[in-house]
Amino acid sequence: MSSLMKAAVFHGVRDVRIEDVPRPIAGPGEVVLRVHRCSVCGTDKRIFTHGQKNVVPPAITGHEIVGTVCELGPGVDHGLHTGQKAVVGTVVGCGKCIYCQRKQYNLCDSFTAIGYDYAGGFAEYVKIPAAAVAQGNVIPIPDSMSVERAALIEPLSCVLNGQEYLSPQPGDRAVVFGAGPIGIMHASSLKTRGCNPIIVADVSQERLDYVSEFGLALTVNTSGGDAVNKILAAGGGEKFDIAITACSVKAAQADAMKLVRKKGRVSFFAGIPKDDPILPMDSNLIHYNEISVFGCFASNLQHYHQALAMVSRDDLPWERFLTHRFKLQDMVKAYAVIEAGQGIKSVIVCD
Repeated sequence: MSSLMKAAVFHGVRDVRIEDVPRPIAGPGEVVLRVHRCSVCGTDKRIFTHGQKNVVPPAITGHEIVGTVCELGPGVDHGLHTGQKAVVGTVVGCGKCIYCQRKQYNLCDSFTAIGYDYAGGFAEYVKIPAAAVAQGNVIPIPDSMSVERAALIEPLSCVLNGQEYLSPQPGDRAVVFGAGPIGIMHASSLKTRGCNPIIVADVSQERLDYVSEFGLALTVNTSGGDAVNKILAAGGGEKFDIAITACSVKAAQADAMKLVRKKGRVSFFAGIPKDDPILPMDSNLIHYNEISVFGCFASNLQHYHQALAMVSRDDLPWERFLTHRFKLQDMVKAYAVIEAGQGIKSVIVCD
């Protein structure tokens, strides 16, 4: 076996090169996976276009990883064996703080992450560090599960983390801002929980058409403004129990607050630009209407297991979420598609 592998190496803003780099070797407590698929997150695209402080070039990004265990380092057990298909949990907690003690690794004040601090999955092989293996971040999947479905588990786990706070109930009225991959996953999960109606709002008619095609929700094109009135009209004039902002737009957060009724629950799922994070808001909306507003960041291992169970079912057209596939050598083309807002989800075929 060659001591080298192909990888998409990030050298700086808009500078990704396909290179031969050393193939990782499993040390004590570590696991090496042969990568099959690594789907592309909006954060991956943002690193490509703007960089990120915890991604120091040259670096290999990509965290939505599906692969096969090909090497176990000394001391690894955790029920893992070579030849086993698995997905990878992204966040690695310090293991010592109060959040890690509660298994809330995503809230650890000093967490690290695969595809950011550690080399990620836009490569033929990826090494999972010992701390991540010990934490349980190598999650076996059934041999019968397609790697295409499995490539959706990481982003879906984040969606399920966000909805955990909202406790969607059958008959809840819901609105989702954003018809990108995350917004569509939110609508999918809400549908399986019996919410009705579900409205998805976006400025991209192409993406809204996917929502309609999948039969997930009513759609509202909010280009041109007046989003609140357009959404209310589509919902028959009634306000909503749940509102989720799955887009990085401040106006959507403000509109979500106006669209929920008394006892409504709002999830600020997507972050907004850090150079303009202050939201003018009538806090009396929260006070007098007893509205609950929740944040959400990444996910934890229980959400991966929930997502695995969800994609194992056939009640949603999971394979159709992956609209674009690229070989590793075409990594930059994948970023261009995402930047243009085309399709739903892009995935890199690494094998």
